[in-house]
Amino acid sequence: MLTEKLLSIVFIGVDPVLWILIAMSLVSFGVIVERLLVFGSIKKSLNELSVPDIKLILEKRLGILATFGNNAPFIGLFGTVLGVINAFATLSKGSEFGVNAVMGGISEALVATAAGLFVAIPSVIAYNYFVRKIRMTLLKREAEAS
Repeated sequence: MLTEKLLSIVFIGVDPVLWILIAMSLVSFGVIVERLLVFGSIKKSLNELSVPDIKLILEKRLGILATFGNNAPFIGLFGTVLGVINAFATLSKGSEFGVNAVMGGISEALVATAAGLFVAIPSVIAYNYFVRKIRMTLLKREAEAS
């Protein structure tokens, strides 16, 4: 009974997962662009701000990149699992296409994993870049202050 209800959710398909990953990709891209603009513009006012204020400004929204970088592969994997379950459920119903239907479903499902990685990899790279840039900016500022 419960399994049948869960399977009805599975039959929705991989599309909702892909839409979530597309949204995450757009948000991640927006955060990366916004952070690059902030890093470019803050250079002028570094001497006027305290180190905690600089850190607060520069670290803003980096949690989004970290969260997306860590979770996007799992969301993609979830989509893949849904797709594989759907493919096997189709096969169990005695589809006239048999193995071809399953292979097509599995290859379609793997797109979700690829999409998850597509979101995660740039997010993690950007996050690490910004964290290093913050560290170097703060060290430079502290050296100038002393």
